[in-house]
Amino acid sequence: MTTQQVTGKLCTTGPKGYMEVPLATTVDDGTQTEVKTNSTFTVSTQSVGIYAERQTLRSAWISSKTGLIYAAIINNGIVRATLPISSRTSGASGCSDMVVLNNIVLNPGDQLMVETFA
Repeated sequence: MTTQQVTGKLCTTGPKGYMEVPLATTVDDGTQTEVKTNSTFTVSTQSVGIYAERQTLRSAWISSKTGLIYAAIINNGIVRATLPISSRTSGASGCSDMVVLNNIVLNPGDQLMVETFA
């Protein structure tokens, strides 16, 4: 089993104004894992529902080196939104922001869950 770095960004609007949520987490391939905020920018790692509480999700991108099976915002086992995914294979650097079709308001308990493959 290999590990990969999953990175990305959520773009939100709401009571805190326009806010970008930086994401980075190391993930084991083949396991569902929560992606949290990047502690380089947010001081400590946090779930997206805590960091961006009451913000409306507008756009996003989630990326890994070889591949992602899915990326979704999940709360209590219910999928609230699916997110656009990309790969950095062959030296690509990821992508730019892509629209999220289901603009949800993020709440405490919301988790960004992903699963990767080698």
